[in-house]
Amino acid sequence: MTTRTVGIDLAIRGLHVAHVLDGDGQSLGSPIRFRAEVKDLEQLVARVRAGLGPSDVVQVVMEPTGMSWFPVALWLQKAGCVIIRVKGKRVKALRRYLSEHVKSDLSDADLLGRIPRFGQHGLVPQHIPSAAQHALGRLTKQRRRYTEEICSIRRRVRDLIRWAHPSLEHALPELSTQVSRAILLHYLNPRKMTRLGAGRLAAFIRANVGGNHPVHGDFAENVALRLIAAARETSQLYRDDEVDYDLLQLEISQEIQRWEGLREHIKALDEQIERLYRDLDPSAHLRSIPGIGPLLGPSLLGVVHDWTRFGSQRRLRGFCGLFPKRNESGGVTRPGQKIGKGGSNRAKRDLILAADVARTVDPGLAQVYYRMMVDKGKHHRQALCAVATRLVNRIHMVLKQGRPYELRDLDGRPITVAEAKALIESHFTVPRELRQARTRCRRATG
Repeated sequence: MTTRTVGIDLAIRGLHVAHVLDGDGQSLGSPIRFRAEVKDLEQLVARVRAGLGPSDVVQVVMEPTGMSWFPVALWLQKAGCVIIRVKGKRVKALRRYLSEHVKSDLSDADLLGRIPRFGQHGLVPQHIPSAAQHALGRLTKQRRRYTEEICSIRRRVRDLIRWAHPSLEHALPELSTQVSRAILLHYLNPRKMTRLGAGRLAAFIRANVGGNHPVHGDFAENVALRLIAAARETSQLYRDDEVDYDLLQLEISQEIQRWEGLREHIKALDEQIERLYRDLDPSAHLRSIPGIGPLLGPSLLGVVHDWTRFGSQRRLRGFCGLFPKRNESGGVTRPGQKIGKGGSNRAKRDLILAADVARTVDPGLAQVYYRMMVDKGKHHRQALCAVATRLVNRIHMVLKQGRPYELRDLDGRPITVAEAKALIESHFTVPRELRQARTRCRRATG
């Protein structure tokens, strides 16, 4: 069986460059320059597999340059090639060793092709997701971007009203509610609010109330009275010429409108995300795991795609990257290192969020958290990483066995959520004093 390696230096706008090497690391012909077009990709496949049989192996190594890797990897995978993506930091380190003073497309392609000769550690074949899997990953990522942008807008609006209208923040309901956004959109100016009067302001509040706030009763009148009082206090704080509330109203109105637009975008995304998730996980077994609900289920599935690509729990844990760096020298190991930068950042974020909820529901995970905090002297974040690692095992088990997760006590007997929470409260509650003493990560010394 013949083994051939192809290093491909991908470009965003220019020509891609491929360098073909034989099993001994010798060049096979001149470099191949191509674009992600059908004619060029057909020629690339022909050159790469020229003279090889069906059982011969071709490894294609490339960096994840944007999404330019996808069409190239898809075509080469259909031609029977093994696709491997390597991190840019790894390539940079090897370039510094092999060709410190040379940086070109050809040298990078040659360098990528030689990476397998330095050992197969970390060279995992790239999984090419299906159209639905790829779409779910993109849409959940887009949803997270919108959510983060809304958080940024909320911080910006809060910062503005804290100096321009200091009493308003405490008079308003929660800033993210519909009625608060409506008030900020129209009546930021304290003098305009005072002229409106409590009666008309209460009618405006009733017309814009939503969510858990009552339409009837004294809610609108009480909020209106608080707002009028806050407006009068701010009017005494600033004279008419000290703050231009008209321009400030324009600024905040645009932020609120962006906020509303993003909420509509998220609503449209949620519909498509739910449809894709139901197609990929019809029984919704992933969501049965404590901590993984309607949002994190699709997000995690959009990263993992398919459990069969990993084969074992160990490989799935390695993909998620929830393990600390190792620092050992002279037979001495230094614990308490930071989490390594390997693995999927999205998976890390989602698993940490899920673990913080799961430890309050699952007795097995609560026991892990308690042991890390109380017995091993770890802080909250370290304990959550340990819980998240066990959570990965549960994800692999549920997806592999195709059945929902079942809560069990420490003896393995099925229990209800109420029984699980009672068990956790009685046996695995971390003392408050201990938690406060370990709010910060103490770096290892010596």
